Amino acid sequence: MFRKLYLFVFILVVYSSNALLAQDDGSSFEQEEEGSEFSEDEGSGGYQELYVSFDQESGNINNLVTGLEYSYSLVGDMGPLTDTEFSMSLAGNYTTIDDEPYSLDGSVHIQTDLWANQKYSPFFFFDNSFDRSIGLINRTNWAVGGKMRVGSMLSVSYAYMYEEEKYDTVAVFARHSIRPKIKLVLSEGALFFDLRTFYKPKVDDFDDYLLENIAVLSIATFSDALTIDVTVKHSFNSRYEGDNKVLKPVEDWDSEYNPDFGSYDAIETFYKDTDMSVSVGFSFAF
Repeated sequence: MFRKLYLFVFILVVYSSNALLAQDDGSSFEQEEEGSEFSEDEGSGGYQELYVSFDQESGNINNLVTGLEYSYSLVGDMGPLTDTEFSMSLAGNYTTIDDEPYSLDGSVHIQTDLWANQKYSPFFFFDNSFDRSIGLINRTNWAVGGKMRVGSMLSVSYAYMYEEEKYDTVAVFARHSIRPKIKLVLSEGALFFDLRTFYKPKVDDFDDYLLENIAVLSIATFSDALTIDVTVKHSFNSRYEGDNKVLKPVEDWDSEYNPDFGSYDAIETFYKDTDMSVSVGFSFAF
């Protein structure tokens, strides 16, 4: 089914205090999974975001999509640790079709990034997530890694992750996580383009991997408090590729009309290896 663009309401609250943190290249960066980056304009202090989404259809299709994400960052000197960031985020999405649950996912992310605004920055983080739409009951990661900036537009990070993953069975193993990121400032600061890719193969089997791509175009408006964000997300899971196809639970199978009996018959439905979403959002800062 073709998925229309969703309209997201994004509420941003920023507060900062104390002296400004220095940054070597003077460019603007935003928080990310592996190694957070901030501009010189952002001071030592706290940074909060609340992201809420809601979409509902009724009539021929009764569809409800809801989402919520909260994130918090604390940047500055923490005792003997200078220029350090602590961050956490909570996120979840829930979808129903004809009042029946269709998809449910959620995640928790906690991270500490040492020397957050320097050229080299070690970090460690904890992740926990689940996603009914791909059959993921639970995934837990503990990771340690580092980020390196290359010029004013590119940064690269690497993390070694200990992972416990539960689908129909539980597996414990290690993953690499490699993430290049490009951020461009276009049209004299009126447009910002952010592209990042996460490649996450298993340490002992590079044919078993996750691939995540996130592209964001931010458009400045007549007001400094309002921007428009266009976000494209793409993910690939080799677990479901080619001959590795996995059947969904029977209750999640698709159905097709049988004219001989005048009824709908369930048909075997496999998990897909690729997911993609597009969203248009408004960001309000105050």
